[in-house]
Amino acid sequence: MKIFKATLAILFLMIAFISCSKDNKSPAPVTVTPLVKETVVTYPNYRVVFDNTYDDEKRLISAGINSGLITYNAGGFEIVSTYADGSKSITDVSLENGRIGTVLNYAAANDRYNSTFSYDGKGRLVNILQTRTYNGQVIYHLAFTYSWDDNDDLVNSNLITDSGSDNVSYSGFSAENVNTLGGKNFGFDYFGTTDYPSDYVPNNNGGSGFIFPSVYAGKLLPSVIKMSGKTYNVTYHKNTLGYIDKIEQVNATDATDMTITDISYE
Repeated sequence: MKIFKATLAILFLMIAFISCSKDNKSPAPVTVTPLVKETVVTYPNYRVVFDNTYDDEKRLISAGINSGLITYNAGGFEIVSTYADGSKSITDVSLENGRIGTVLNYAAANDRYNSTFSYDGKGRLVNILQTRTYNGQVIYHLAFTYSWDDNDDLVNSNLITDSGSDNVSYSGFSAENVNTLGGKNFGFDYFGTTDYPSDYVPNNNGGSGFIFPSVYAGKLLPSVIKMSGKTYNVTYHKNTLGYIDKIEQVNATDATDMTITDISYE
């Protein structure tokens, strides 16, 4: 099954204005959420650089290692990702109540991935259900489910496909690890009240999400991640403004199994 690794990061720079009070006090300063300019992911044997460029309205023009032209329409938006060989992947995203509702991706007219997103009463993403159709026939199923604690931190994500399942758990939450890497920092904030909670990039069959891994979900970030029989310890570094600019994820039993993510802002 061909996996398209087009990376998502879209839309507006979120700016919060604090207005002056009626008693004519001096206005409070404007708070700006910085957009991520570059993300560098370093693995034991290779490194990947993801650069984001934005237009004058702070909408993403290109993201990651695959350039793409992003256009918007009344119901959602469209992403056109062009690969080195000239092939293209088209993603049509429809919004419901300001959140992603459905996603249709296709690189060829006869091969399509259809995804539906579901949220709980608190507006947290709890399910992504997907089918792949080829020549009109369903040939593959995929389902992500997510569990949250009372503090809106992601504690578990589970992937089930026709060929098996994979479970990831998150723990070790601390007030020292406040999440400053939400979708809004990538100009993309359409996954509900707890932001982007998955390794799913909604443009193909659920390929690994480099820019939006599940560690970026929830109010607090975990210091322990368990997956595929391995336990990873995670540490975070923040810049002078208090935004996370480095994440180190290290296998508890094998220090050579390590991933370092460096983040720079506009």
